[in-house]
Amino acid sequence: MLNVLLADDEPMILKGLAKIIDWEEEGCQIVSAAKNGREALDYIKNNDVDLAIVDVQMPVMTGLELVEKARQAGISETDFVILSGFRDFEYAQQAMQLGVADYLTKPVKASQLEAVIHKISAKHLSDVQKTDMHEKLRRVYLVQYIYSLMIGKASPKQIEYIQENMKLNGSINYVVISLNNIAKLDEMTDEEVDDLKHQIRDNVEEFLGDYKDHFLEENAADDSGYDMSFIFCDSMASDKGMSKEEFFENLRKKAMAGVQIDLSILVGKTVNDITRLSHSYSSTNTMITLRGLHNDKSVFVYDSDIHVSAHNLAKSMVHKEELDNLITAIVRKDNDAIDSCVEDLVERAGTIDFKSIDLNLNYLMFQLIHRAVEIDELVEQDNILLYIGDDVFSSGGDTKVQLKKFSLEYAEYLEQLRQNAASGGLIKEIEHEIKDHYAENLTLRDLGAKYFINSSYLGQIFRKKFGMSFKDYLNNYRVTVASEMLINSDRKVSDIAADVGYRDVDYFVSKFYEVHGCTPTKYRRNY
Repeated sequence: MLNVLLADDEPMILKGLAKIIDWEEEGCQIVSAAKNGREALDYIKNNDVDLAIVDVQMPVMTGLELVEKARQAGISETDFVILSGFRDFEYAQQAMQLGVADYLTKPVKASQLEAVIHKISAKHLSDVQKTDMHEKLRRVYLVQYIYSLMIGKASPKQIEYIQENMKLNGSINYVVISLNNIAKLDEMTDEEVDDLKHQIRDNVEEFLGDYKDHFLEENAADDSGYDMSFIFCDSMASDKGMSKEEFFENLRKKAMAGVQIDLSILVGKTVNDITRLSHSYSSTNTMITLRGLHNDKSVFVYDSDIHVSAHNLAKSMVHKEELDNLITAIVRKDNDAIDSCVEDLVERAGTIDFKSIDLNLNYLMFQLIHRAVEIDELVEQDNILLYIGDDVFSSGGDTKVQLKKFSLEYAEYLEQLRQNAASGGLIKEIEHEIKDHYAENLTLRDLGAKYFINSSYLGQIFRKKFGMSFKDYLNNYRVTVASEMLINSDRKVSDIAADVGYRDVDYFVSKFYEVHGCTPTKYRRNY
């Protein structure tokens, strides 16, 4: 914070200066309001003052005399801004000769004062702060270039920047740190999810040590915002004296320290060079969809768990007839037929190896996704099994029981897709729920239960209708109501935040800023 002194012999001018801008928001704190130049000089001699905004004409000692005596006393760390009601070139000329930071004529505009503060703030940045800012910018560029590389759009210069700013030794994998139990996460508030992710991020960065630059915060393919990712290279494991498998197992344990949720580690396809990162990245998209089908794994490796060599593929068999029969029963929502088809499939597949089981489950999954897309082409394909099969294949136990449960749930899901293909009426009901209960802890899961619709599909049709997530829509509506309260009342910002459903005032301010581009206080002042 910059320490700011104001000096003017007119009390109303001092009050006006104190209120013309949001000083705290501009990174400043007013430490003194002096009534003349002598009072201001005495304060500056005995206290740290970064910026002094002083009137040119004051009793006892003028603003220009104040600046001159301060410089004679060896006070060089204080920047002075002179205010004058006189448009007199001589005053400005004298001020500039004394080395003041700026010269403003009254009445001072907020924009002028803010511009001066920004200039002074930049000047007062310490070497440590400048280094920190440079590091933040370096980090921003690095992450942006990595994301470009992941989708195959990085330029040669961007690739060179990545290679210069990362420790890339040996083969490379794109790795997703995936938060399990989507249902539980959907019921948490945004603040709670953010706190959870921050704890996981801190844990992971501590484990990565010198390789923490490899951490990417988000997984680019994850619309839910629940997954994180990083770039793995062989030396990360060898530096710790671990095998690759040991590294990921220990990383998972460290990431989960102090958090009450389970994690999966999804290790993408191994590539030999960072320029082929997109191949490893794209492989994790398949893994995200498949992870619910592997109840015995917390670390899921593409090369060993997904990839099937040509030789193994030739030996593997897809039990297409039995699978197609099961798919037909699911599409028709014929529960008796589902039960019979699962019995046939499990009996037929009872002796096949692990790779073949994978191949059969993959065939089933992608065929069922195709059926969902036929009903609603805008359905979010990657999330279908992640939501619908949540916990179905993760609780252990009898595979036959799990497969039946999954098949029945998916049959119900397809039925919901059909019933809600034209869901305008349902969405209107949800809109009314938001308008009537916006201050409560509304969740898609609760609304889904109330209206007998899968919460995942409800989220999809909501996004299709409004072009944004349910959470974003709810936040925007809350901010709209809060905006009206700010304009039409003088109630405290904290009280308004609570009334529209925010327990955390800082979080409310951040959401308000996202919508209006300013704080609630400034929004109220502008109106």
